[in-house]
Amino acid sequence: MLPAAFVREIGGPGRKPLYVLAGGEPSAVARCLSAAREAVDENFRDFNYQVLDLAAGEAGRLIGEASTGAFFTPPRVVVAKNPAFLADDWAALADYLDDPSENSIILILDKVDARLRFTRKIQAGDMDVDCQPPKGAGLVKWLSEEFRARGVAAPPAVCSLIIERAGSDLGVLGGEAEKLSLYLGDGGRLTAEVVRDLVGLAPGGNIFELGDALGRRDARAALPILLNLLATEHHLPVLAMMARHFRILMLVKTRQASRGTARLAREEAPSLGLAPFVLEKTQGQAAAWAWPDLIRALAALEDAHRTLVTTATDPRSVLENLALALTNRSA
Repeated sequence: MLPAAFVREIGGPGRKPLYVLAGGEPSAVARCLSAAREAVDENFRDFNYQVLDLAAGEAGRLIGEASTGAFFTPPRVVVAKNPAFLADDWAALADYLDDPSENSIILILDKVDARLRFTRKIQAGDMDVDCQPPKGAGLVKWLSEEFRARGVAAPPAVCSLIIERAGSDLGVLGGEAEKLSLYLGDGGRLTAEVVRDLVGLAPGGNIFELGDALGRRDARAALPILLNLLATEHHLPVLAMMARHFRILMLVKTRQASRGTARLAREEAPSLGLAPFVLEKTQGQAAAWAWPDLIRALAALEDAHRTLVTTATDPRSVLENLALALTNRSA
């Protein structure tokens, strides 16, 4: 399960006897632990929420603490981070799951050993919480789940737009999910228009805006974005992201040609390594680029790179001229 599902579950009647928070992503682990602590009655939290530092051979201690009845108001939650357990410890925990107490054990593990009987049991019982930093389509799914946990419907394409604008930091994205959910209210549906109005551009997000402006051949939009980026970012990564955008344009046009169609289905996005939203957006731009134009654009990008790494020419001047060349429709 994802952290958002754990947060919903730990405080309710469907709470499980054991969870493993695996992957070690700090903000995800912290959020889960905060929810677990909140699930314990605040009047008896000092007694019913316990964090243990466990050495090899101490699985019995963990099981004993979990089997101790809660003080007045259940649940009792026992937490252990990366215990130095040996094979016998994991076997004891696997046996414990055959007849667990009503309390909950939370194990925080950087890595899980798939060979263990214990691991197979927690996976079969949906007790493993994925706290690895999500990427690509996984990050889109993670953000969509964050909205769903707050009662807001957020289509994948809209989540992709948030990531493009705000970046991939989970803390930042979680904050955006909270802000937008409060704005829309329970039962709301997030749209691209709301995102564009309320989600600011992170420095990394400006990179994507620059690529889009170049893809549209919109010099008036591209130049201010480029200059803002160069005020804070090194010129070579900026050039690399510009080149990446045109490689994606080339990739999409090549796939279109191989299919004999001017429009690819959204389902083809994963095989191209793209989010469906990015494929849709790129197709809209690719239609305006003839093959000779794209070839000239790639050559211009290569020339700019050669100039930047072999001469002392002002990088700002090189990239400004490149942006004008790429957006020139008469070239």
